[in-house]
Amino acid sequence: MKNFRSILIVWGIVTIAYTVWSYVSYYRAESFAFHLSGGLFVAGMIVFAYGMFSQMSASGLFDGIMYGFKRNRRAKLKEIDSDYEEDEKDDDEMKEERSARKQSAWRWVYVGVGSVILSYVITLV
Repeated sequence: MKNFRSILIVWGIVTIAYTVWSYVSYYRAESFAFHLSGGLFVAGMIVFAYGMFSQMSASGLFDGIMYGFKRNRRAKLKEIDSDYEEDEKDDDEMKEERSARKQSAWRWVYVGVGSVILSYVITLV
């Protein structure tokens, strides 16, 4: 449960905030379940999107973009200090770190998909 704490905090805050906002600002006499399903949907999509971007980052999709920024930064720092060298991580350390990040990202995706499905179930019932 400790692994899901931050996910559930974000998910809960977004769900409650959207549900309250929707309930207060919506003029029709809709049921509370209608507003709750909207909050669950919005929170689920936000959590899902965060999880997918984290997964893409952990998979190395953004490495090409980041390489250009790192190369620029390295060139500027070498202008200041010609002896500048960055510490490179070992491949084994990088693989372990990426594996842990991928595992963590999938939790966000699972909670997001579950929330969207729960939203549809509440709407249909």
